[in-house]
Amino acid sequence: MDHLKGRVAVVTGASAGIGAATAIKLVKAGLTVVGIARRLQRLQDLKKMMEEKNFSGRFFTVACDLTNETDILNAFKWIDDNIGGIHFMINNAGIIRISKILDGLAEHWQELIDCNVMAPTICSREAYKLMKKHNVSHGHIIQINSITGHSYSINPGNKMYNASKQALRVLTEGLRHELAVAGDGHIKASSISPGFVDTEIFDAAKMSHNKMKASDILSAEEMADMICFVMSTGPNILIAEMIVLSQGRCIQSYPRA
Repeated sequence: MDHLKGRVAVVTGASAGIGAATAIKLVKAGLTVVGIARRLQRLQDLKKMMEEKNFSGRFFTVACDLTNETDILNAFKWIDDNIGGIHFMINNAGIIRISKILDGLAEHWQELIDCNVMAPTICSREAYKLMKKHNVSHGHIIQINSITGHSYSINPGNKMYNASKQALRVLTEGLRHELAVAGDGHIKASSISPGFVDTEIFDAAKMSHNKMKASDILSAEEMADMICFVMSTGPNILIAEMIVLSQGRCIQSYPRA
């Protein structure tokens, strides 16, 4: 990733999990990263760790509630005023709420839509504005989706989560269409859809993966590697959709003789 040194990436949900692992890899590789999350102390701890290890890039922290459009707009104003143009927008933040259609809470459904659909869409819009304003030659918007954006979870309480991720998949394709129509083919839009990743998102949703084998689960660092790979592609290569599964889980999905 040497050719990306000095470029600017914005990572949402950067305080933990995939977002934190991605921020670490990018700053270590010499990029300037703006980490956005609600938990400012987590971001500051991450920044301190990077500075102590003398990473070659820079890490900036911005506290932001991604379910609040005003917060998002203020975050991007800070980026515009202090950083300038951005090259990569990595929409990583997401939540899971177990809430059935038959008897679930509307507030949980709204949280899912606000965080998993509205937030990445608003961030994509604002990132595009900064790319245009600062004449970024090769921009890239990356949505961290889910395998459930292509199928349905067997958990009855996951259907609104499924819907939010499928909506994000459609919106990413729509983003590519709009970029082409606007004559902004130099800005790419990619979707990365992992299977089960060991992050705090499942703890918050009170979901357990204790019954799963270690080989069935991806690590946050493995997903960060995939994000970095997509970012490192040349301007003429678009990875429109990447589905990332653990090899163990993939093997189990096929019948054996």
